Amino acid sequence: MPKQIEVINHVSMDELKTLIKKEKDKRVFERLLFIRQLYLGSTILDACERLCISENTGYEWLIQWNEMGYEGLKPEFAGGRPSKITEINKDQLKEKLKTKDGWFTSEVRALVKRDFGVVYSFRQIIRILKGLDMHYAKPYPYDYRKPNNSEQLLEQSIETLPTIPDNAVIGFIDESSPQTTDNRQRVWSFGKPTIKKNTTKYRANTFGFYPINGKEVVEFRDKSKIKDVCEFLMHICDKNPRKHIFAFLDNLPAHISNKTREFAESHNITLVFIPKYSPQLNPIEQIWKSVRRRVSQIFAKSEWSFKESIRTAFCRLAKSKSFMSSWLEKFGYLFPKLLCQ
Repeated sequence: MPKQIEVINHVSMDELKTLIKKEKDKRVFERLLFIRQLYLGSTILDACERLCISENTGYEWLIQWNEMGYEGLKPEFAGGRPSKITEINKDQLKEKLKTKDGWFTSEVRALVKRDFGVVYSFRQIIRILKGLDMHYAKPYPYDYRKPNNSEQLLEQSIETLPTIPDNAVIGFIDESSPQTTDNRQRVWSFGKPTIKKNTTKYRANTFGFYPINGKEVVEFRDKSKIKDVCEFLMHICDKNPRKHIFAFLDNLPAHISNKTREFAESHNITLVFIPKYSPQLNPIEQIWKSVRRRVSQIFAKSEWSFKESIRTAFCRLAKSKSFMSSWLEKFGYLFPKLLCQ
């Protein structure tokens, strides 16, 4: 049995009570209560039993108190076991990981074993990668055919445009096919989330015009053939009468056909084609992404109500310029007069 040690009264009983009342660290609070028991005349064994701690722990707390007072009761953490690889090794690992985008956890684990001779669990590998400020996410799809200078190519196309008249309307054209079976929403749930849906499949081939200045247009067509594209261009003109239309669109065959070009020219429409495989340069893509997410949340009782939901969502979103803000930052300077209107 350890030798009985007398408690040293570093502070008065009233000062000790004040320390206990103000203490926020539950570990120090418990140790102060232990010291108070000794102040009141309890033996170390009795104080340990009241606080449900071992006798050895009580003696350690008392020794720390006697040596340093209140400061001696603050726990000191050693920080756990030392890492198996050094900080220098981690810097070396970080440089190796920068040599490519996209690593699987198993690949990094094998790399650490090969280069540093250390075998870590998958959980520890994840901790290390987070410590290196790496992110774990789904990779963003990147078409290998996309030109590296796509922004420069679009800038050159804009610079070669004829003089833009004061009555011009500039906007973006694209087609999308939202359907009731889309499931693009994410929700928080304690169990497996469910949503009441009409299992009848509706699909709506939709043309949209997202204008920088002018009237947005949305229309449903059975197909996306040349005839459909031309009729939609005519619909844009009807919604924006007596305006010269500058429309940015992708390189769909029906868009770039000679018949479409001739029709556009005859109706005072200038088509500006975005570089191939560069959908990020067409802001309406983000509109369609938001539309599909919104309509995935609704209960469509009929094809008509489904289409009206698409129309409503598109028109509401198209009134916001936030989807084109980054595009305007890059290319807006090319037609400042128009944007100042």
